[in-house]
Amino acid sequence: MKSRLFLALLMSSMLAPVAAAQGVSATADILKVSSYLMPPRSTWAAIGPAATPNVVVGESAGEGELGFRVFHLREAVKGEKQAAIDLAQSGLVQTGDIFLSFRPLWDKTLAYAHMQLGVSHSALAFVVSQGDEKFIMTLESPISYSSPMNAPEHYSDLDAIHVVRPELDDQQKRHLEMWARLILTKRDRFEFFSDYSLPMYKRGLAAVSTPMDEIAFLADVALGHSPAKFESYCSEFAWSLLGLRDCDPSNFNRQCVRPVFATSNGMLTGVVPQLGGGAGLVQGAEAALAGSGLPDPDQTKALTESVFVDVLTDPSQLAGRMSSGHLQVAEANRENMKIINQYYRAGEPEAIANGLNHAVSDNVSPTSFLIRSNAGLDGLRYVGTIVFDR
Repeated sequence: MKSRLFLALLMSSMLAPVAAAQGVSATADILKVSSYLMPPRSTWAAIGPAATPNVVVGESAGEGELGFRVFHLREAVKGEKQAAIDLAQSGLVQTGDIFLSFRPLWDKTLAYAHMQLGVSHSALAFVVSQGDEKFIMTLESPISYSSPMNAPEHYSDLDAIHVVRPELDDQQKRHLEMWARLILTKRDRFEFFSDYSLPMYKRGLAAVSTPMDEIAFLADVALGHSPAKFESYCSEFAWSLLGLRDCDPSNFNRQCVRPVFATSNGMLTGVVPQLGGGAGLVQGAEAALAGSGLPDPDQTKALTESVFVDVLTDPSQLAGRMSSGHLQVAEANRENMKIINQYYRAGEPEAIANGLNHAVSDNVSPTSFLIRSNAGLDGLRYVGTIVFDR
C-alpha cells in the first residue's frame, strides 16, 4: 500500500484556490449535500440568538438526526473584513473556535473528497477589539492567511466555513489570545509545511521527537527562545496552539502543555460499537452516521455506496470543483479507497483495520476536528456553518 501517499491523501489541503462551478452560487442550496457530510444534532453546541440582524441563524436538515445549523451572512461581505465584524457582533463565534474550510462542491465527486467531509483547511478564530471595533481575527498556517477573514488567497473563494468549538474557560481563552498576539509579532518565524504525511516530530528536528515536543516548540519559537522556525501545516498548527491553552506566556513551563486531543494513531481506530478507542483519520462519515439514528444497514449502505465511491470518473466533470493537487492525490489512492470500502462491506473486521493502521504515524488532519466532534469525543462540539448567501 502506498502508505505515504495515503496519508497525504488524508491530510492535504493543497491550498490551491477552487473556482466555483458554473451556475452554482453561494446560496442556501449549496448546503443541500449528502447527509453523511452533516454532523449529528447530538453534537451541536448550545448557542443563543444572533445579536445582530446581519447574521441570520437557520437549519438545513439531512436524514435522521443529521443536519447543519446555518449562519447566513450577506453575500457582499465574503472575503471582506465586514464578515469578521458581523460575526463578532453576532456573538456566535468565540475565541478559540476552530474554522474549517468547507467545500460543498466536493459532494458526489470522489471517495477522497467524501472521506474528507468536504473539509480542506483549518484555522483558529479570535474575537478582537480594536478601539470601538470588534471583529474576528484568524490565526492559521500559512501565516499569511491570518486575517479578519479577508486574506484574498483563501477567503475570497470560500463559500462555507464550519465552526467547531473546543471546551475552553475564560482563562484558557486569554492564554490563547496572548499566544496569538505573540505569534503575529513574529510572522517571519512561522512557515507553511506542505507534506501533511510528515508530522513535525517525524522530521528529525533535535528538540521535537514527540507530539508533546511540538507544542512546547511552538511556545519556544513564539517566545523567542529558539532561533528555529516553526514549519507546520494548517491542522498541526491549530492543534499545537490549542495545546498551550493552559499556559501563561509570561510564565511558560512545559508542565502546562496539554493536547486538546491525542493525535490519531490510525486510519480506522474504532467508532463504537465496532472497535473501541476513538475515531481514526478516515472515520468522519462513519461517526456522523453512527449518530444519525438511521438503521445499521442504511449506515453501511451509505458508506459503501455513497462515501467510499468515486461518483465522477471523468476529469472534465471535476473541473471547477477540486484543485489539481487534490485530484492527483485522489487518483494515486483510488485503490486504497476500495480497500476502505471493502472494510465496511465485510462488517468492519479488526484484521483489515490493523492492516490499514500499520506504519501510520500519529497525526492530525484538518478533518480531525470534525471527525472527533462527530464522534462526541474530547469535548469538541459543532457550532454552525457560515454561508455567504444573503
